Amino acid sequence: MLATARPSFRQAQLLQQLPEGDKMKTILSIDGGGVRGIIPLACLVQLEAKERKPCREIFDMIAGTSTGAIVAAGLAIGVSARGMLAIYRKLAESAFQALPFWKIARNLGNHRYSNEFIARTLTELGADRELNSLPVDILITAKNTVTSRTDFFVRDNPGNASLWGKLSLKDGVLASIAAPTYFPAHSAGLGGVEHTWVDGGVGVAGNPCYQAAVEAIHYSSGTYPPGSTRLLSFGTGSSPHPVDAKKASFLQWGEWVLSELLEDAAEWQTYITRLEYDGTGRIDFRRYNLDLAPDVMEQLGVKVPPGADVTKIGLDSVWAIELLAEIGRAFAHRIDFQNPDGLVLRSKQGGAPPVF
Repeated sequence: MLATARPSFRQAQLLQQLPEGDKMKTILSIDGGGVRGIIPLACLVQLEAKERKPCREIFDMIAGTSTGAIVAAGLAIGVSARGMLAIYRKLAESAFQALPFWKIARNLGNHRYSNEFIARTLTELGADRELNSLPVDILITAKNTVTSRTDFFVRDNPGNASLWGKLSLKDGVLASIAAPTYFPAHSAGLGGVEHTWVDGGVGVAGNPCYQAAVEAIHYSSGTYPPGSTRLLSFGTGSSPHPVDAKKASFLQWGEWVLSELLEDAAEWQTYITRLEYDGTGRIDFRRYNLDLAPDVMEQLGVKVPPGADVTKIGLDSVWAIELLAEIGRAFAHRIDFQNPDGLVLRSKQGGAPPVF
């Protein structure tokens, strides 16, 4: 089993308040990141091998945004991490096939990819079911284009507002993946109200670890006791995004802003979760991520093909699927899941976000 960190004084106080025999509740959180979702999946394959059971039996709650929402949905349904990795590789290859130019021109650049293949894959996985029917708690994020609020799709329980439990898992995922300019916005009706959403990473929830912590501690009717809850948060790789500020086009600025929103927010969500929940002993928080940089690849023993630039692996970099699989495996082998500090590998070459 996953090792329990040595409790701090505050954690020890909280643990003393728990009924004897209570087991640790465990949460999984997965960032957005497009094709880079292969990296956390490789890590989860390693974890399942260690625990000898699928993620649905390891975790009590699974949270995800965008690509993380796809992974969360598959795992919650009961697909193994290895199975999801195989599915995800095929999905990425098909989903990131650009629309014909005339279709992109006709939609005025609203989106360059279709979500039809993702929708079919979700149906095949059995995602046409209500969130309330899932055997584990789930949290999927999406940005509501009407209210400008981030919506958190969770199962109904007495501790929350019971807003989204009847939403289908498929609708939740299609909403969460709808990154502007990449995929079309997704609409669905619920309770007589029509909602339209875009990617949950538009805002601060590209890394949903903090939202998962809030949901667990404050809106679960005591299901996740403070001091007896662990959260494993997986990133999808970070890299600097240099831009020529004096010559950048409108499209280049748009892509830069979107990339910065996703990764900068992910760093701050990590920091806040560590400060507010891990630092106070309420949650044993463990973060796993790495910089996609040449020195980190060298540290992992990953040979980058000639001409390939790991710092340029974007959301839709289908060319990097095999390389990402290799990076994911190498990173996963470096993880000691018994270490309460998690694992974050930072580049020493500059340009990486600060270590939190």
